[in-house]
Amino acid sequence: MTAAAERQMELTLPMVPDIEIAAARAAGNLARELGMPSDQVDEMTHAIIEACINAREHSGSVDNRIYVRCLGVASSDGNPRIDVWISDHGRGFDLGEARTRRRTLGPAHKRGWGLQIIEAHMDEVDITSTADGTTIHMVKYGKTS
Repeated sequence: MTAAAERQMELTLPMVPDIEIAAARAAGNLARELGMPSDQVDEMTHAIIEACINAREHSGSVDNRIYVRCLGVASSDGNPRIDVWISDHGRGFDLGEARTRRRTLGPAHKRGWGLQIIEAHMDEVDITSTADGTTIHMVKYGKTS
């Protein structure tokens, strides 16, 4: 795949209610600029919203900031790729414990679906969490054909 265009964006956002909308809009605009179909943009922005909400509600971040980095590449075949990193400087969490807790709550529980939503909407997801913070790296491949 030969890269025809590359765009990068970095945002530092305060942890305030609804700030996830700003991150999702910015990433969505980048994806549309690179030619990603709207249904795939919607899936990606939903995952970004979930990741930002998780950071805001659960990180315990000392600087009260969410760090968003997006890298978009449009290939010569017209199929874009968007990499998104959502990071915080919080206390981290145990991914295995979070997955176990979700299973014990069951499907009737309305909260706690963020990680599953992120993984369902993105093509690749990698979560790194330590006592110094969490980074979720998500990849969405746009398929125009």
